[in-house]
Amino acid sequence: MCATVALALPRGSGCSAGAASARLRTAAGRWLVLHTSCLTSPEGEPSMIALTVGPAKSSRIAPIVVEAYGLTARERQITEGVARGLSNGELAEQLFLSPYTVRDHLKAIFCKVGVASRGELVANVFSEHYGPALHDADRPAVHAFF
Repeated sequence: MCATVALALPRGSGCSAGAASARLRTAAGRWLVLHTSCLTSPEGEPSMIALTVGPAKSSRIAPIVVEAYGLTARERQITEGVARGLSNGELAEQLFLSPYTVRDHLKAIFCKVGVASRGELVANVFSEHYGPALHDADRPAVHAFF
């Protein structure tokens, strides 16, 4: 696995800035989340930094993937609804739109993402970005402390 990430804290903030996290995609296509936390000594002084690396959940990655296609805010809402299995009528009701407007948004989404159906949309947005992780589900998360 080869990946690069940088976590920055404001200058002079040290550990008092709190936790930081980052999402990254490895060269193998797997998405990871890195979390750092400042540990304190029994006296309450900043001491070590803990770094946890683990697989990213779809809820952390989906917004990045969807944004990469240049979807509008409304198109993102509709894509999320499609991923939850909602019909055009259910989406229209929840978003206070006409079913025809939902259909028009779906056409625009399909064009931007390069798909022809709802199933392809969900597969493209989620499966293609999680395929490598699904095959490596037996691998445990890596935890390191510095």
